[in-house]
Amino acid sequence: MNFYYDIIVNFQENNYMFYEWEDDDVLDFIKKIPLIQVTTKTLKDLVNNNFMVDKDFLTSIHKKTKLKNGTLEYAALFVSKNGTLVVEFAQNGSSIARSYLQVIDECHIQDILYTLPTDKLNYKIINKIIENKGIRKEEIIKKFINLELNTLYKNKDWEKIVFLYNEWFLKTKSNVAEMIQDMQNKLKSGITDVEVKIYELIKLSYSNV
Repeated sequence: MNFYYDIIVNFQENNYMFYEWEDDDVLDFIKKIPLIQVTTKTLKDLVNNNFMVDKDFLTSIHKKTKLKNGTLEYAALFVSKNGTLVVEFAQNGSSIARSYLQVIDECHIQDILYTLPTDKLNYKIINKIIENKGIRKEEIIKKFINLELNTLYKNKDWEKIVFLYNEWFLKTKSNVAEMIQDMQNKLKSGITDVEVKIYELIKLSYSNV
């Protein structure tokens, strides 16, 4: 079995490019991990779907991924000429977390591909991963503002709701429920500089407490 050494990964349920990693993500420094070259079609399947591998494959990679402190039960680095993907598996062989690599590691692996054999991976597709059309930061902003609006409404903090609405739309309304609905509907249409401003205002209000 081939191995790759010294990489940083960011295990998530979905696929996020390295530039979408957040400051509060928990990154893992992997000292050693099984390196499996697969066909371009196979890697495309692995990237786009949750999947399950067979027991023989699980046995072959068991506890062979070494972290800075400890090991991972089941993990492997899959690579083809079109990219790379690190996957962590459950005991039944189903994929549970995944990570792309940073650019420098992608380049290093592509340089050694020609020395590696292409392995046949037996896998079963479970379901398709729903592609996130917006970048990850946009989703974080949406969830953060929605949580704040729901909390303010629940706590009957009408003054802050009116303040946010006025900052957002440069006007006000007499009905608080309508203001909440307007703001939530605006979030569904996408994130602009105005929504980023509201996001920063909410964060600032808590840092000043």
